[in-house]
Amino acid sequence: MTFVLEFWHWWALALMFVVVEALLLSGVFAAFAIAGLITGIAFNMYPTLDWKLQLVIFATATIIFQFIFRSLFKKKLDESAEDLHKPSELIGKELVLRFPIQNGFSEIEIDGVNWALKGPDLKAGTTVKVVGVDGNYLSVFPFTPQKDEANIEQEKE
Repeated sequence: MTFVLEFWHWWALALMFVVVEALLLSGVFAAFAIAGLITGIAFNMYPTLDWKLQLVIFATATIIFQFIFRSLFKKKLDESAEDLHKPSELIGKELVLRFPIQNGFSEIEIDGVNWALKGPDLKAGTTVKVVGVDGNYLSVFPFTPQKDEANIEQEKE
């Protein structure tokens, strides 16, 4: 029994890549999906295409669409990379702990990004200030906001 390649096999492969792309949202598998669709269309139009030529069409289309997607989304990828905080930019920031610092370590979410914390053992709800960066950890220390006279008078009113 021999396997006979049909045009719809390429479309099924394209559909599989669409599903993978939907799950991973990487942009890489979209090029494979489009290449599979193009190869299936070419094979449907020319049913005598050799399987080796089909693979060449698939590979070439994949490479072309990878370059197209990279060039179209490069600016968007660069902008999203700039949106991420650099640890040094967080020094001096005041935070409220959602989780206690136990055995010197904890974690916190800042603007949708999780950060590892290092500091003295503290209870959840404590206000801390980022005082430095130690490797992959933000070093924090307990912080009590200082009230100036203007704030005290506003609270009395």
